[in-house]
Amino acid sequence: MLDFLRAKHSRVLVWTLLVLLVIGLAGFGIGNSGALTSDDVAVVGDRSISEAEYARALDREVRTLSNRLGRALPMSEARQYGMDTMVLARLVNDAALDEEADRLGLSVGDDAVGAQVMTVNAFRGPDGKFDRQTYEMTLRNNGLDPADFEEDLRRETTREMLANGVQSAAAAPVSAAATILGYLGERRGFDWIEIGPAALPEPVPAPTEEQLRAEYDAHNDRYTRPETRHVTYVSVAPETLAASIEVPEADLRAAYDAEPARFNTPERRALDRIGFATDADAAAAKARLDAGEIDFDALAVERGLTSDQIDQGDVAAASLTPAARAAVFGATEPGIIGPVSSALGPSLYRINAILAATSTPFEAARDELRQERALKLAADRIAADTAAIEDLVAGGATLEEIDTETEMTLGTIELTAATTDGIAADPAFRDLATQSEVGETTDVVELAGGGLVALRVDSIDAPALIPLPEVRDRVAADWTAAETGRRLTAVAQGFGDEVRGGLPFADLARRLGLAPIAAAPGTRDAVAPGVSPELMTDIFAAEQGALVTAPDAGGSGLGVVLAQLTAIQPFDPEAEANKTAVLNAETQLRGQVAEDLLALYTGALRDAAGVTLHQNQLDAVLTRFP
Repeated sequence: MLDFLRAKHSRVLVWTLLVLLVIGLAGFGIGNSGALTSDDVAVVGDRSISEAEYARALDREVRTLSNRLGRALPMSEARQYGMDTMVLARLVNDAALDEEADRLGLSVGDDAVGAQVMTVNAFRGPDGKFDRQTYEMTLRNNGLDPADFEEDLRRETTREMLANGVQSAAAAPVSAAATILGYLGERRGFDWIEIGPAALPEPVPAPTEEQLRAEYDAHNDRYTRPETRHVTYVSVAPETLAASIEVPEADLRAAYDAEPARFNTPERRALDRIGFATDADAAAAKARLDAGEIDFDALAVERGLTSDQIDQGDVAAASLTPAARAAVFGATEPGIIGPVSSALGPSLYRINAILAATSTPFEAARDELRQERALKLAADRIAADTAAIEDLVAGGATLEEIDTETEMTLGTIELTAATTDGIAADPAFRDLATQSEVGETTDVVELAGGGLVALRVDSIDAPALIPLPEVRDRVAADWTAAETGRRLTAVAQGFGDEVRGGLPFADLARRLGLAPIAAAPGTRDAVAPGVSPELMTDIFAAEQGALVTAPDAGGSGLGVVLAQLTAIQPFDPEAEANKTAVLNAETQLRGQVAEDLLALYTGALRDAAGVTLHQNQLDAVLTRFP
């Protein structure tokens, strides 16, 4: 119900550190690579943004998104998402805040910076404690030295302090949450029946020629053939070759033995975590939980955390600090434990489930391993043959000849915008086919699935209206459905007049041989089974006892729903079951106001300082990415 509210943007510095170190804080053209110059990509007031800084931030974002997608993301695709612009905008905003912090004389001391450094797992030694040598080596491997890293950390912490000051006075109007929840939380119930063609006084007659022509002319778009490309192609895919590749049993056994963690999963715990600044704060919160004054979810909302922010996922023992590991994995059943000392400070953990260790024997994993190995061998064979295939195409070989001389297979397809089966499902094939000229044999292109394709567009049929004689049956069916719907609507409205005149709805249903269906009170974003969204919209616009008519849920035109509004249940913010929703709404609205306030403040600083972009330097950074 509250999905419309944007979750509060987290500006917790330690997560910035974790992202920097786990995903990769350098990685592209920095440190000792020598690839970057001292030129700036932008200047904000008196503060500049270097190519190295922009490249590092952009690389970090690309890596993050690549990890989420499970594949390497090329810069060309990242730019389609606007990632280059987004990163630049964030750096410009940070520079504007840095400039203002300098003007105000704001900064944080070495103790605060050191405390942040100490919290990062990547800087811990084998004993779980901060290790200076590990710290310096980790930074060095990522192209940074401690002085640069700590200065970046100091600036980030100072920006947080400035931002918190700006946002501290943010407050949402008292009535805002109540108004929104009153709209979203209202529930309505109704009784309904579906009136079918049997209720018509006489069957709908067959359409006349004039009616067919009118239906056809009114809906030409329904009876128009789309542009159709007649394509001949040759292709080869790893999946096709893999089916014929034999993999020795010894190779499968070796692959199984090489990945013990994959086939033997340790015991895990599904966890939520709420962090606190001090042990005393964590202990006080645990006491409230133990006393039943608040539950874990409400405590998270009270602290401005969403369910996504407290969710730790399925956690193995090795990923926790020694203290947290002993507490979490020492518990024998789900529940709340703590306070516990974690890498992110004193915490309370909620164990939602205990997931037993699993072990997959070789026999059960054999087929999966065989398929993986065969696909790898097939991909290697395709890669090895690519140059020879490209030479054939460059030498003028036809697709038919390539089919004969290589492992590529000849095929044809009639491609329209709606064709999504077979090779047409591959975006690389679709792009190639839709951009090619008639009669030209394309170069060999790699498919998104890892195969190869070359093609020739033999002809293109332009969009064309199908003659009425060819679609007469379709037009007749469409007219009949529409006419049935029109007549049923008129009948339903007549029945509605009877109910408004005093006939009980149940008696009307009984007279029609129907049993009214009671839709339990639901919110406006819920669709009752069997009815259309249009009916739900009208139900929430109606008054108590009103009658609503709408097409059947399937939209076939062969049924009409008649409904009577029976219950209106306003959202009660004082109800015990709704208190968490009210608190969550107030927290999210307050967070959004704070974010908007900071955005306005940062924009004013940016405009006052002035921003100069150096497009040549920006382009130079982007060209260095693959």
